[in-house]
Amino acid sequence: MLDRVENDDLLSAGLALMRQQGRPLTRQAAKGRAMVYATHQGETVRVRTCNDHVLVVLAESPGPDAKLNVEGTDFVLIVMPKIPRSPGPVVAYLVPSAVVAEAARKTHKEWLANNPNTKGNNRTWNLWFDESGPSKANGFSKTWEQYRLHGHADTGKSASAPSSTNSPETQKLGQIISIARREIAAAAGVPESAVRITVDLA
Repeated sequence: MLDRVENDDLLSAGLALMRQQGRPLTRQAAKGRAMVYATHQGETVRVRTCNDHVLVVLAESPGPDAKLNVEGTDFVLIVMPKIPRSPGPVVAYLVPSAVVAEAARKTHKEWLANNPNTKGNNRTWNLWFDESGPSKANGFSKTWEQYRLHGHADTGKSASAPSSTNSPETQKLGQIISIARREIAAAAGVPESAVRITVDLA
């Protein structure tokens, strides 16, 4: 079973990449769990983290003009592990929100045009960055290549600095910690994000 990278770690890596672009972000007040930030120039940025190479867009209703959860800011910062569900380097795209919303509506409309087997209440419109999704909604790593952030940030270490090569020993230790975190969370009946493990190798 594949593990997953904590959302907070992906967020930290995405913020580090923005600092490397000379566009550091400051957290803004937002409703619910939305992660909304602002640049020094006043541009608003919604951060979306995903363990797989797919952006999940939620619509308020099934209609083609429904409000989407990627709207309401100037940009969407999409952060994902370079290798899905694996600690290490991340890939991030800073895409204008209007571009994201247009792509989501277009692919959803094309999907409906094929008369899919749906009960008509589909409000989850996905955009795949790799080739694993439907042909009309995949390949966004190429489509949005111009929006990809250059630089390096890593979830395996401090995301604010470029990381060195992970040794096999470090990778194995990370796997052991991930398994332990998952088992502790299951035994305690709490989410994995609530479990923090500290290792003192001194």
